[in-house]
Amino acid sequence: MFEAHVLHLLRRYLGEYVHGLSVEALRISVWKGDVVLKDLNLKAEALNSLKLPVTVKAGFVGTITLKVPWKSLGKEPVIVLIDRVFILAHPAPDGQTLKEDREKLFEAKLQHIEEAESAILEAKSRSKLGSPPPENSWLGSLIATIIGNLKISISNVHIRYEDSVSNPGHPFASGVTLARLAAVTMDEQGNEIFDTSGALDKLRKSLHLERLALYHDSNSFPWKIDKRWEDLSPKEWIEIFEDGINEPAADSGMVSSWALNRKYLVSPINGVLQYHRLGNQERNDPEIPFEKASLVLSDVSLTITEEQYHDWIKLLEVFSRHRTYVEISHLRPLLPVSEGPLLWWRYAVQAALQQKKMCYRFSWDRIQHLCQLRGRYVQLYACSLQQSSTVDNSEIREIEKDLDSKVILLWRYGDLA
Repeated sequence: MFEAHVLHLLRRYLGEYVHGLSVEALRISVWKGDVVLKDLNLKAEALNSLKLPVTVKAGFVGTITLKVPWKSLGKEPVIVLIDRVFILAHPAPDGQTLKEDREKLFEAKLQHIEEAESAILEAKSRSKLGSPPPENSWLGSLIATIIGNLKISISNVHIRYEDSVSNPGHPFASGVTLARLAAVTMDEQGNEIFDTSGALDKLRKSLHLERLALYHDSNSFPWKIDKRWEDLSPKEWIEIFEDGINEPAADSGMVSSWALNRKYLVSPINGVLQYHRLGNQERNDPEIPFEKASLVLSDVSLTITEEQYHDWIKLLEVFSRHRTYVEISHLRPLLPVSEGPLLWWRYAVQAALQQKKMCYRFSWDRIQHLCQLRGRYVQLYACSLQQSSTVDNSEIREIEKDLDSKVILLWRYGDLA
């Protein structure tokens, strides 16, 4: 039973990010106890959740290890180990057709709506007053214990972003490196434990951070290699990306050319974060905070040059324009400018008003149309929630294509949105 659940989660979440995930290999690994996946290539869509105009040029994960103590489940922690995560990202190409562009933007809008919808429903459920929730089932209690005591270790991470577009004539590269990040459950004295008394409800975690750094190299051209990035061997990935993550040994000699003259915005830092959340039954005194967190960092060094500052300003401008573009994508005409100049003029005006957070006037015909459209949409959406067989989801999606995400949420939940 638990094996099937673990297999489902691995396929669902890992399958979105990596290529070549063998279902049969996963099934065999899960049943043996330890899941060990090696030398995985990341998909180009792996960074889509950031909602930025960035795509993965190449990516590599050395090993993902999941250790499940099947014979003592609920008594010993499940351990997740991820080692060597290397990502090379660059600006998303804009050579897509308009139809493909609109489809991707529409998918991004739907994802944003789903996330906002979940937040609204969660806030609504929390605001309801009434009888305390029923006691958890044995299965629910076991799952909560497993998740609450999960041990996670992520080591040797290097994410590099190369950009020759945002600041024309001045290519740059930014990167984040991390030697190790480990999270464990602890007691009040800060000692690692396995908590069987509501570890997920009254969460107490310790997070250890080793050599987290942020670098930015101005006037730096993209890395060049003599083969395709996806054809690199694991050894070559390690040779290119791993140098500079960990503290260099005294007898290691010179730094490789890949990490030479690296300019740090944030020099490598170490730290410990301790987090404590009270359980639902302990939240009786409003004078006692429900959540506490303490962060202790080693020496923090921040440095920025004028060139780095200008690069980041240009990059943030690109991100801001992309966000506005996503918000008004439903207004963008499908016709070329030469065939529909008036439509494009209206689009430009509406885009400017949207960016300045202004409202433009509607005609009475437009208002009447929107009222009728809202009535139809609410009817269709209510039927979809009831899982009626007569619901036409294609009509719902067609209506949503021409609406702003905030309007869709308003129509779904009224003043709750």
